[in-house]
Amino acid sequence: MSEAIVRALCQEFGIEIVPANVSAKPFQTRAVNTLKQIRDTRGEAHLRLVLTTLAETKGAQAPLESYVIWAASDLVTACSEFIERDASAWLELWDRLPLGWIMYAISHLRGETDQRRALAGAIYVDLFRARRESLTGLKATAAASRHVQIPREQMIKYGRELLVVKASLPRGQWLYWLRNKSGLPEQTGRKYIRLAKEADQERSAA
Repeated sequence: MSEAIVRALCQEFGIEIVPANVSAKPFQTRAVNTLKQIRDTRGEAHLRLVLTTLAETKGAQAPLESYVIWAASDLVTACSEFIERDASAWLELWDRLPLGWIMYAISHLRGETDQRRALAGAIYVDLFRARRESLTGLKATAAASRHVQIPREQMIKYGRELLVVKASLPRGQWLYWLRNKSGLPEQTGRKYIRLAKEADQERSAA
């Protein structure tokens, strides 16, 4: 039953399943057992999100090998809060991701380190660089965050996003979310909000 569901999902997402002895090409996979295992252990909704991440972005232009699917699954798990908050941004990040090039780069480490984990780490670095914020809900240390030079316009954008989140939360939950869920040091989050409010005030006064 599980394999039938996996095959139906692949058909739905336009992914062709090829025999295990055939090299997969773009929009193809031979990793049926991997897809079954992900569905069985992490659920069908999770597998759908993994396939959406890969098949509805330029990610599907790279062969969907087992380690690629596992890496995407690991990142969907790690970045679940970010995806719930902004699924469109998640897909946009993957759409700009040079997945084929990253796969080629980490292939040089084959035999030295696990390809799944190497790929997940390399992809996350690229996503982090593009977004310049934690996608995992974990706080960066203050020492590390001081070395990231974020343009003022980007700080204002983040501040406006934080204000939207603040307005959506029940009374009394904002500080808890900022301290424990935002992925930002509290002082940094407050700074972004202050800059966003100042920018909006200047725009209103103009």
